[in-house]
Amino acid sequence: MTETTAEGSGSEPTEPTAPTLRLGFARGIAPSKWADRWQKVQPDIALELVPLNLTFGGPKRPEGCDVVIERAAPGERPVDGRHALKLYTEAIALVVPIDHELAKEETVSAADLSLVPLLDHPDHSAEWPAAVAWQDPAWMPRNALAALELVAAGSGSMLLPQPLARHISDKRKHAILRVTGEPALAGSTIWATWDIDRDALDVQQLIGVMRGRTARSSRPAASVEQDPAPAKASRSPQPKAAKKPKLNPNSRGAQLAAAREKVERAKAEKRKAARRKRR
Repeated sequence: MTETTAEGSGSEPTEPTAPTLRLGFARGIAPSKWADRWQKVQPDIALELVPLNLTFGGPKRPEGCDVVIERAAPGERPVDGRHALKLYTEAIALVVPIDHELAKEETVSAADLSLVPLLDHPDHSAEWPAAVAWQDPAWMPRNALAALELVAAGSGSMLLPQPLARHISDKRKHAILRVTGEPALAGSTIWATWDIDRDALDVQQLIGVMRGRTARSSRPAASVEQDPAPAKASRSPQPKAAKKPKLNPNSRGAQLAAAREKVERAKAEKRKAARRKRR
């Protein structure tokens, strides 16, 4: 009877895979500041940045991402069914052809948008000035990229969130002008969203980083922050008695003051004399 052993089988123990968080982000959003902060706060968990081919969030979320940084149209919020944290609001920009008379400007007044024909496109918000309606709705470009091609061709101008416009426009074909002044245009909002059933400690730590937590301010979730000891009450300084102004000895005021002092001294002497008699 032959006895066999596991030695020499050629199998080697595999090293455990390092934990990783996947952070997805929509176009025009720069997640590097949170990634740098995360590396300082939680260096033991890798943060994988996943660029997503979407401009605004929608009912379908990309699979495989623990947290998604997405954009919501002005006046709107991410769809229900997920946790959401609002991060910031984006400015709105006007995109014009590179040979447009405004192309050399850096800003455009919101009041002057009525002088510029605006192309209607799927990402044009109802909160913005009305765009020119298409005679045939089928002519509307299918997305912002298609609308930018029409802008480059000289068919009009369009409004977009400024970071998104910078990300998807072509510097050789487009100029981007930030919209300023009154009435202020409602900006798009950036949110961090995550599934309710993915609300684990690592995700909460990442959300804390997005809230502004740093390596110095971060702490384990189980720790208890105690209230600081009450400070000793300090005595408030007593107001100093106001000094009487010095009077000119020959002035009328000085003479009246001397007379009052003389009368008071006389009254004091009478009171002393009355007390001595009662004794």
